[in-house]
Amino acid sequence: SFAIFALVLMCAALCGATRPERRLIALSEDDEGTWMTKVEVMDLIQADVSFMDITDRPAFVAPVPPGPPLPNQPQQKTQVNDLNSQLDMGNMQSNVEILSSYKTRFYSTEGGVDASEWIHDTLNAYKGSRSDVTISYFFANTTFPQRSVIASIEGTESTDKVIIGAHEDSVVFGAFGTAPGVDDDGSGTVSNLEVFRVLMLNNFKPNRTLEFHFYAAEEVGLLGSQAVANKYAAENTVVVGMLQLDMVFYIGTDDEDIVGIVTDYTDPDLTRFLRQLVDSYASIDWVDTECGYGCSDHASWTAVGYRAVFPFESEFNKKNPYIHTSQDTLAHATLAHGLEFAKVSLGMAVELSATEYDS
Repeated sequence: SFAIFALVLMCAALCGATRPERRLIALSEDDEGTWMTKVEVMDLIQADVSFMDITDRPAFVAPVPPGPPLPNQPQQKTQVNDLNSQLDMGNMQSNVEILSSYKTRFYSTEGGVDASEWIHDTLNAYKGSRSDVTISYFFANTTFPQRSVIASIEGTESTDKVIIGAHEDSVVFGAFGTAPGVDDDGSGTVSNLEVFRVLMLNNFKPNRTLEFHFYAAEEVGLLGSQAVANKYAAENTVVVGMLQLDMVFYIGTDDEDIVGIVTDYTDPDLTRFLRQLVDSYASIDWVDTECGYGCSDHASWTAVGYRAVFPFESEFNKKNPYIHTSQDTLAHATLAHGLEFAKVSLGMAVELSATEYDS
């Protein structure tokens, strides 16, 4: 009997060693998930199907605390306009040239790790000697090497958090090919880096804690942002609102220079305020659009009950056709378009991190 037991154990070990790793993938908010191999996950990406990898999702997430009232309209216009005038499109171009120089920023590759470290070091350089600003890696209970990066500016009055997000990684069909990812999502990353640079240059001190998140592993099911959002929810953290920049350098297949305001899987009240921010701080108009389930990292925050919004480069059905290919380069980017999104991102950061406004 002992020999039979040993044989069973050996067989289980060998079978486990050869069985491909599977992930629990959800295609809608009501989907309990399907176990898929990494090859099947890559097939979803190639088919342009949005999804969330819920393998590590907690079995139970308690309701998160409600955020404080939102402003009834933008109220920090003098300060925001002054700061926005200092955003430098040249810096954005220089930074995206560096990010896109990695062969790939795929979450499991050396390039993905190096890009994360470059973002961390760039934030540290912008921070200077400020003791109220911390730059850190977010270490989740994951096996992949790329880490999310968080820059946190301590609030002078409140620990409630305002979150501005983008994602670090890139992907190409086949996973390990050349994936410059200028638009997806080098554009959101460098736009938010430039916002952070300007805030540091002006010694900006928010009333509420202001965080800039650069998420790992977005392309394979929002793994990085889910880990952060789940942790904040478990710790009962108050989040005033979250804004995601993901793809902001492409005007749209019809050359209509607008901001797409995503209305599904976002918070309607914060979305209303986002429209006001575009009207106040951008020089282009907005149009409502939908992107579907799990289309970017804002969905991780919405899933646990936080307010989140997602301004997009165009109507979603007119998005950049070069993403997830080796052609997602500066040749197909309009940095002036991205600058408008940086203005909106900075506006959200300053407006929501204030505590004195008419609700």
